[in-house]
Amino acid sequence: MENIRIGFIGGGRIVQALVDGLHEANYLDKIHLTISCPSANDDKSSLKRFSNMIQMTSSNLLLCNTCDIVLFAVKAKLIKSICQELEKSLDKNRLTNILFISIVPGLTISTLSHWLHTENNIIRIMYNVNVAKCNGSYAISSLTTNENNRRLENYLKSIFDKVAYYAGAVSESELDIMCALIGSGPAFFCTAVEGLADGAVKAGLSRQLANTLAARTMLGCADVLVASSKHPAELKNDISTPGGTTIYGLHELENKGVRGAFMDAIMAAFNRAQTMADQLARDTK
Repeated sequence: MENIRIGFIGGGRIVQALVDGLHEANYLDKIHLTISCPSANDDKSSLKRFSNMIQMTSSNLLLCNTCDIVLFAVKAKLIKSICQELEKSLDKNRLTNILFISIVPGLTISTLSHWLHTENNIIRIMYNVNVAKCNGSYAISSLTTNENNRRLENYLKSIFDKVAYYAGAVSESELDIMCALIGSGPAFFCTAVEGLADGAVKAGLSRQLANTLAARTMLGCADVLVASSKHPAELKNDISTPGGTTIYGLHELENKGVRGAFMDAIMAAFNRAQTMADQLARDTK
């Protein structure tokens, strides 16, 4: 297993988050990782600090000729041309023995299969930036039954397990929901933290302290929910004493439709993921 090589086509924030998490978990130097991106030779790249543990290249073809697992982590509009280059240039045997993985919202197994002209060696993974602190979440959607591909998939899962909670094997439609919840969710939580901190600043607290306490309050609350398996409403009710400050604040949140706004945000992100999938699928016809 130790000789299995993993490659990322793309070196953006979501890839950097995984690299940071694996480094924090003291596991980055135990795997063979290559990243292909235009800034591979840029000394200012944030990935350069790991140059003694990862390989960097600007050639997608070179990466695919040396890696057993290849994850697409670039903008959706770039994928088709990259796939066409790989399908044209890679040896057919090589092409069919790589486990290709989409971590791009909307990039489905069928679309990637069509562009690469290969089957049974493509899966999807969704994970979030929280892997940077070994506290992420991820899920896998897979149709592959090939024994070698299963072996590669299990190896990749063992790596993600170092930095994230495994939500399970899901359908592609469920993965689009997870794109909204775990992929976009951190941004939604940051918006909530920012709003809470702004309120504290308005009341007179310093910006630095307000930001820190708002973030740590959310962190502590999440820990309690996960550890206790309590329903959020139960914990909310435990905190809300009759006639106290919390229930007055909750009344304002209800008046402003905050819960509905979060539900709408998830649905908007989910619908966007499916729209992106439809747009990419149309490009296969």
